Amino acid sequence: MIRLSSLMSIILFFGTIFTPINAKGADAPLKLTPMSINTEMDEDDPLLVPSLSTIYPPRFYFSRKDEKGKYSIYYSKFLKKTSKWGTPETIGAYVDTEADDRSCFLTEEGKFPQTIIYATKKDKLNNNFDLFRSFRDQPGKDMEDRAFNPGKPLLALDTEADEMHPWLTKDQSTLYFSRKTKEGWQQMVAKRVKGSGTEGNFDVPEPLKDLPIGFHHATITPLGNLMFLEGISADGRSEIFSCTKNLS
Repeated sequence: MIRLSSLMSIILFFGTIFTPINAKGADAPLKLTPMSINTEMDEDDPLLVPSLSTIYPPRFYFSRKDEKGKYSIYYSKFLKKTSKWGTPETIGAYVDTEADDRSCFLTEEGKFPQTIIYATKKDKLNNNFDLFRSFRDQPGKDMEDRAFNPGKPLLALDTEADEMHPWLTKDQSTLYFSRKTKEGWQQMVAKRVKGSGTEGNFDVPEPLKDLPIGFHHATITPLGNLMFLEGISADGRSEIFSCTKNLS
């Protein structure tokens, strides 16, 4: 069974976790600080990918729109020496295309093969976003970045509608993503019985049960029992909702 709670629950949840504690032990107010990666262009689709290695730093992935209106996927490495985020770079030639590329999900840094699933229009002839998958199977020379392999479409998932906002569960057996239907955005889910990472195809996706149209863009905790997603309030506004799942 799935239970939805409104924005207030989200505020309390994040307030509990992210409210800093000052030297006297009292709660201090949150301080919002613009990230150094920001420019005069639009930055969107943030994703923090943790690292399982002391060699590979965590990375922050996001989408940026250039002067011509094209979206590309960028990443920034966390620099331990300065405790700051490094200069952003594009994801690389085999993922970056001449059309819009954005809204990515990646498995942990420093664990290979590393999988990336992302939304792309692929070329200027396409008017919709499809989901593609790529991977890199090992680190590059001298621990430098190795390019991702050419991306391939997830054929069982892609349609003439927009598919975006992928999120792969920790065991890599279930992929959540959003599909833009005529009625509005819908949260979809696709599963696979065999394979993980780059191996094994996903089955035909289905709408996530108990979620009405308009609820989508899921972000899920590692245990899989707590989901955050965009939704529509009673008066038609966009809000953030939490969604809990009973694992018993």
